[in-house]
Amino acid sequence: MKNITSLLLFISIITINAYSQTFLLDNTFGQNGITIFQNTSCVSFLDFDTHGNIIAVGYASKGGGKYDLAIGKTNANGIIDTSFGNNGLAKVTDYDNIFPIGMKITSDNKIVVIGSFTKIQFQGYETIIMRFNENGSVDGNFGDNGKVNLNFNTGEVMSLNMESDDFILIARTEGETVIENGNAYFNFTGNSISKYSYNGELDESFGENGKTFLKMQYDNTDNIFDIYPYCIKILNDNSIFIVGCGNIHSNHYTESELAFCKLTANGELDTNFANGGFWHLNTMQDFDLDHESFSNVLEDSEGNLVLTGEGKASCGGRGTFLSKFSSNGVLDTSFGNSGFYCSNTSNRYIFQIADKYLVCGWSSNNYKFLLVNNNGTEGYTVYTPQIYYVEDIKLQGTSKVVLGGGDNTNGAKIALERITYGDDSSVNTDYENDLIIFPNPAKEILYFSNETTFEIIDIQGRILLNSTIPVKSVNIGILENGVYFIRVNNNIQKFVKI
Repeated sequence: MKNITSLLLFISIITINAYSQTFLLDNTFGQNGITIFQNTSCVSFLDFDTHGNIIAVGYASKGGGKYDLAIGKTNANGIIDTSFGNNGLAKVTDYDNIFPIGMKITSDNKIVVIGSFTKIQFQGYETIIMRFNENGSVDGNFGDNGKVNLNFNTGEVMSLNMESDDFILIARTEGETVIENGNAYFNFTGNSISKYSYNGELDESFGENGKTFLKMQYDNTDNIFDIYPYCIKILNDNSIFIVGCGNIHSNHYTESELAFCKLTANGELDTNFANGGFWHLNTMQDFDLDHESFSNVLEDSEGNLVLTGEGKASCGGRGTFLSKFSSNGVLDTSFGNSGFYCSNTSNRYIFQIADKYLVCGWSSNNYKFLLVNNNGTEGYTVYTPQIYYVEDIKLQGTSKVVLGGGDNTNGAKIALERITYGDDSSVNTDYENDLIIFPNPAKEILYFSNETTFEIIDIQGRILLNSTIPVKSVNIGILENGVYFIRVNNNIQKFVKI
């Protein structure tokens, strides 16, 4: 009973402190809070390896509208690792253009990048998986000298998900090129989700022969409803949540709506979710370029689905918003204004900080962080990043956020920035004393930034796993999926087992 009381008291303190969050540039990171890689352009993705180092994947201009793939590495505090690649930066230069569209750090610290590779400018592209060693060199043991071509001869990758250690989910627009009377055009056949291994092998047990088309009957009509998948999220129950917009194709019109759907882990439509597996709503009258869509999703600590999007009429034309749904796909009309909270940022990223939602996006002439109450009220700006572009954001531990993007002071360059958050008295910029656990959520192994003793506690206050000897990781595979707490000395952090 004492354990339960102490745990609940600590959680209460965290919740109270969350009401006075302070966000500050962390001057202990890089050089005065920012790390810049010379001879580059911009970050596309960032993540942490098992040692807590930061891997940033982006691109670098080589003139004439051509770009190389660029990968940078720092330690957890933003200090460039000069042993990586060439003085901290690895590049792939034998293509006219390479743009990364996804990145994954494996459990053995291999760097996997999926990108659009163009050998000769303006002559088509190839979707290729490329793998690098921990030191930035190409992994020659992977595929064909480090590369696997997915052979997407037609269609376009719209989004992908690389959250799982075991597979990649790829959303594509599919069709075929048709030539009539000497003119070529693309004949759209539908949007699909496919499942691949990290070796580029199609999982034919997923959906129908490895593929699920997002094409459904529109209500009780003969019209076809295609969901355009702008974001894929693997939920805690391993189901697949797909958000974007829906187009209704009839003999007379094509109409855009907000839309999402849910698939089971094996790629079948979950008909117990929302309205037979999918949800849609037209919030704008469709004229010319009017468009509405969902762009990102957060599964919060209570299992709610919080979505970012744009286009709701009451948000002002192409205005942006947050919306909130129950775990079974029902709109929470008590959130904001009838389920929607309108904001003045583009809301590209969304996180949960204690009992609030933190969103970041473009606003007017820069990026901003906005903190919104969990009932969709009282959104207010809490931080404006120092770097100009923000292309990826990752939480680092329980009190830090690392941003990846581009510096624009003297020409675009890959840039990282770190900020801290907490109440006025708890903002901690002493990294050595701030244990970082990762990944979170975790599936099999939970890693620590420093060797430490620990206790893992369930929500009933029972100690399930512990070590009295300092270690760098713990196997949590035996735990059931759910929320747990890890106690290190007097510090308790929450994590999710999936």
